[in-house]
Amino acid sequence: MTVEQRATGVPVPPSTGPSLVELLTAVTRRVARGVTAVLAEDGATLDSYRVLRALGAGPGCTMGELGGALTMPAPTATRLVDGLVDAALAYRLPDPDDGRRVRVHLSARGRTRLDRLEALVRAHEDALAAELGAERVGALVAALTDVAAARV
Repeated sequence: MTVEQRATGVPVPPSTGPSLVELLTAVTRRVARGVTAVLAEDGATLDSYRVLRALGAGPGCTMGELGGALTMPAPTATRLVDGLVDAALAYRLPDPDDGRRVRVHLSARGRTRLDRLEALVRAHEDALAAELGAERVGALVAALTDVAAARV
């Protein structure tokens, strides 16, 4: 029994530091706020950037693949893709292997937009690396890549 427990008769939980969940949430929100501000200056949102980036990574994807890759609800992914299609940054075509499905592709205009947004995000990440140290950021990226691959 600790001194506090003897004095009050009430068990005192051990003092602990911030949890992994708290730390990841705080860092995610801080980084997202910074990137959101940078993208907003160019009229983009973080979610639309993420969709453009996912579409730019391959030869198109279905809405289910897109939502799964971005861990985004299907209605949100659909709304974002609709906006990209309306802005001629993406387009839809029937899936060549399954005519019932549609694949979303990045347009040439979308590729140009993605390249510009990637440059903005890269500059923001470079500023973070300068502030925190490139080695620390590299270690963090490596650790988060491992965690993401483990699908915890």
